[in-house]
Amino acid sequence: MNLKKPVKEGSFEQAEAIITAELPSLYRYACYRLGEREAAQDMIQELYLKLHRQNLSEVSNTRYYLYRALSNSCTQLLRERKRVEFVDVTSLQKLQVEELEPSNFEQEQALIAKLLETIPDEQSEVIRLHLHGGYTFAEVAEMMDIPLPTVKSRYRYGIEHLRKELQKQELI
Repeated sequence: MNLKKPVKEGSFEQAEAIITAELPSLYRYACYRLGEREAAQDMIQELYLKLHRQNLSEVSNTRYYLYRALSNSCTQLLRERKRVEFVDVTSLQKLQVEELEPSNFEQEQALIAKLLETIPDEQSEVIRLHLHGGYTFAEVAEMMDIPLPTVKSRYRYGIEHLRKELQKQELI
């Protein structure tokens, strides 16, 4: 199925096929954004219902639309939970060596989320979309509606910051 074709108005079957094809990737993305499997499942269900209620005939790229809608929903949930806040870099000092070797998925994604909270949201979102969403920088630029050089610099600065802090704390 060509996911770049718009879904015709009233075609719930096509919308369902698209979300089914993207389900593993959408779920993984939501897990990394929210830090909880249950919340990620709820977000995917909300997205499914949103697709059912909306007219998607105007959407030129359904795959981008799905990720953008999911990203917006995750951001809204995090704001409601008041979890969207910058964490001081000194919080990395509290990381224990045991935390770097997670024994399950929740611990791994919690560690990644904790590290990504130490950088600005703009940088962490680019990193998530590129690494966890599997998008190219050009696709991320289109999705976020920002210039390609801005995407590349946000990615580079975010990765550099994370690397320096991990080295400073002698965690890598």
